[in-house]
Formats: sequence, C-alpha cells, structure tokens
Amino acid sequence: MKVLVLGGRGYIGSRLVAMLRAAGAEAIAASSRATPADGQLRVDTRDRAAVQEALRGLDAVVNCVAGDGAAIAEGARVLAEAAGASPRCRRLVHLSSMSVYGALEGRVAESAAPGPLLGWYDKAKRQAEQHVAAFARGGGQAVVLRPGCVWGPGSELWVGRTGRWLQAGRLGDLGVAGDGWSNLVHVDDVCAAALRSLELPLARGERRTFNLAAPDSPRWNEYFIDLALAIGATPVRRLAGRRVRLDALLAGPVLHLARKGAQRLGRAVDGLPEPITPGLVALWQRHLQLDVEAATHELRMDWTPYPAALQDSAAWFLDRQRRSRAQAGKVAAAH
Repeated sequence: MKVLVLGGRGYIGSRLVAMLRAAGAEAIAASSRATPADGQLRVDTRDRAAVQEALRGLDAVVNCVAGDGAAIAEGARVLAEAAGASPRCRRLVHLSSMSVYGALEGRVAESAAPGPLLGWYDKAKRQAEQHVAAFARGGGQAVVLRPGCVWGPGSELWVGRTGRWLQAGRLGDLGVAGDGWSNLVHVDDVCAAALRSLELPLARGERRTFNLAAPDSPRWNEYFIDLALAIGATPVRRLAGRRVRLDALLAGPVLHLARKGAQRLGRAVDGLPEPITPGLVALWQRHLQLDVEAATHELRMDWTPYPAALQDSAAWFLDRQRRSRAQAGKVAAAH
C-alpha cells in the first residue's frame, strides 16, 4: 500500500510514517514546511493542484495536518475534493479531535450530538469533518479518528510544558478545578488506530468515526500528581482553582505577547515562562469522558497502559532536560 501522510513532520505524523514503513507500507511524508533535506514532499494543503499531484499513484491518504483554523478546515476541504477526483486514492483517514463535541459533558460516544462551540478550534474541526463526510458521499471511503489528548515520549503539549509547569509550582493538585477527565491517549495508539483504519473493510461511500482515549486514562489531578512524582517535581503543590484561573487571565496574555515579541526579534523563548490559557483551565475541570468501545472492538485496539505511558513520558522529559543542561554547559564553557 502506498500512503501519503499530510502533516508528516508533526508529532503524530512523523511517528505514523515510521510505523507505516515498519509495517511494510510505502509511506510518503508531506508538509508545508518540508525542505529537500528532509526527504519529504513540500505540499501546501490549501493548493488543490499541489495536493492532487501529491496523491498521484497513491492508494490512501492520512490527514494529520494541524495549525490555524484555515489550515484545518480549508485544508480538509481541498484534500476531500482532490481525493474525490483521484482515480486511485479512495481511502481517507482523517485525524479530528474530541474538540468537535464542544461543551458536551458526560460519557460520550461517536453518535452524540455535539454541544455548543467553545472556540475557533472546535469550529474548524467540525468543518473539517463535514468536508470528509462530503468525500464519502461522493463515493469515497473515510475514517475519522477523534483522539483525546495525545501524549507519550516527545509530547511537548501534554508532557513537556506540563512538566515545566509542575516544576515551577504553577500546577499541582487543583482540587475540583482539576477533576475533569484527561482522555489521554498514547501517540502509538493513535498511529495504530490510523494503520488499522487503512485496512478496515468499508463499502463505497461509507464513513466510520472512532473516539480514541485509553480506557484507564485518569482525571487531570491524578495525572498532574503522578507526573510530578515521576519527574521529581515535589512536593506536589495544592493550588486553589482561583489561583490557576488568575494565572491564565492575568499572566497568560502578557506571557503570550512576550513570547511572540521575542520570536519576531529572532530571540530564544526558552527562558520565558509558558502561558496557561483559559481554555486549558476549562479543559482541566470538564467532565467529558470519551466512550471508546467502538475503537476497542472494531479497530482491535490494545491500549497502552497508563503506568507504562507515564513511565516512558517521564523518562523522555528527564532525558531532554539532562541534554539541555549538558548543551548549556558546553556553550558556557566555550565562552
């Protein structure tokens, strides 16, 4: 099987390419930021001609594209139209997000009607799914994957920055403000689901949707405490929800602007604290739990156990910090 992976430089996409090749598939990574040295295709996913050319001679495409609202929604529209016009590429696997459920809470299966929108990301993800549905209505075969929070070694979002917040005392046991379900899912499990989606028997015009989250994924408070203990960020602080909300509302915008300004000036942002956003604060107390029965049975998912994922993630975090300190020591010695 010849498969194009759009977003092949990203956290999920790069791992998926490696797993596809290990499984014997011919995987081609594509990204809007690719360079000839990467050995990847450079493709603007909003350029239909470029996407059609990239799909030439391929059997399937996996859409792992991230970015802003336009990249997510418009990119999915262009991809759906290009794949629909392809004489050979009739299988589309699309990585969506649990964000499509909006403000919905409770145990949620794929058939649930979504709740009110929470922001631009939810809206873009819903629009992208609508374009994938149009591809299926046109006779294509489509699988939509809705992962929760994707973590594991290399996860900057849910391991890297979370670990740094814990070390800085900005996160800890949040009480009721951290009592929401994490819906954590290991990156390898997301990639395994994508591989099995490529092989899933589908009729012409059929579309299937699957939630992805480890059945033993904990509440956020438990995860924060476990990660803090694993990386030595102790004692674990007990923080009032009001304090975390003030961090997000007051410090968050200032830190965001400071980091953006440093980037525009070409300066490193590593030394600047990372902003906690109001959206994250809301997520940590949101009682949404993904129902993953469909993926467990139909995709034959063998979920990575939470303790194993935690151990691997903490080891990656600590190793990266050791490497960073060693590099800083070399730079200091050279001066």
